[in-house]
Amino acid sequence: MEYTNASNLPKAIERAVSNDPYSSKGSNISATRLIAPPRIRVLEMRNWDLLKEDVSDKIFALLGQSVHHIIQRSKQRVDLSERRLFYKDDKITNGWTLSGSFDYLERDGRLIDFKVTSAWATLNALENPKPEWENQLNVLDFLCRKNQKTLTSYSKPVKVRSLSIMAILRDWSKLRVMQSDNYPKKQVVMIPIRRWTPEEQDDYIKARIKLHQDAEKSSKLPLCTAKERWRKEDSYALMVDGRKSAKRVLPTKEDMAQYIKANKMVEGQGCKVVFRKGEDVRCMHYCRV
Repeated sequence: MEYTNASNLPKAIERAVSNDPYSSKGSNISATRLIAPPRIRVLEMRNWDLLKEDVSDKIFALLGQSVHHIIQRSKQRVDLSERRLFYKDDKITNGWTLSGSFDYLERDGRLIDFKVTSAWATLNALENPKPEWENQLNVLDFLCRKNQKTLTSYSKPVKVRSLSIMAILRDWSKLRVMQSDNYPKKQVVMIPIRRWTPEEQDDYIKARIKLHQDAEKSSKLPLCTAKERWRKEDSYALMVDGRKSAKRVLPTKEDMAQYIKANKMVEGQGCKVVFRKGEDVRCMHYCRV
C-alpha cells in the first residue's frame, strides 16, 4: 500500500496514517476482515503492493483511533480494554486462527465498541440496526466466550452479558437539536446491539470462514452481494418549491403518481418529480480495489 499526500498535509499526519499500529499478525483472519466481503479481502491481499490511498481520506479513521488512545489514558486495573483475542479449532474456524480486539468490557458484562461516526448514520442505526455493527460485536462476543478464562478483573471472571455501540458524532450540531425532535440531544449516543445465541454466533463464523477460505482458493472470486455493495436502487423524489430536501422519495414512478394524486398536487405546479439513478455506493465511493 502506498500513501499519497495530494493536499500537502503535515508530515506528522502522513506518518500517523502510514504507521497504523493495527496488525492481524498471528491470525489468518481478523473479526473486521471476517465480516467484510471475501472479494474485497482477497483482491486487497493479491494487489496490496499496487494499492494507493490518499492520507486525506484516512482522517476520520485517524479520529477513530484517537478515541482508543484516550480510553487507554483512563485505563485502571479493574478495566478490560483493548484486549486482542485469538481462537482456532477444526469445527468452527476449520483450522484458521480468528483474531479480534474489543474496545471495552465493563465489569458488569457490557461489551462496548466505540465508533466515531455521523449523526445521520447514528439516527439510521437506531431505527434500522446496522448489520456490520451487529456482526462485528457478535464475533467479538464469540472470541470473549472462547477466551473466558483470560477475562478477569481482580481475579473474578467477567462474562459478556450485553453488547453496545458508543457512537461519537463527529458532525453533531447544537442548532439541529433545536430544529429537529429526533436529532441526537448530545454528541454521544449509546446504541444497544442484539446479542445472538452461542449457536448463532458459531454458525455465522463457520459460514463466513468457509466463504473466505473458498474465495482464497478460487480463480473466479464471488461477487459482492447487493447489501455488501450498499446498493441504492433507482428512486423518484418529489421536490417542492421553496424546499431543499425532497418531500417524498418513492421507488417507482407509479408510486409517485399515486402519491401526488392522493395529496391533490399537480406536477409542474409548485412541485416536480426528479429521477434519482441508483448506484452501488461502496463500489463507487469507498472501495479501494
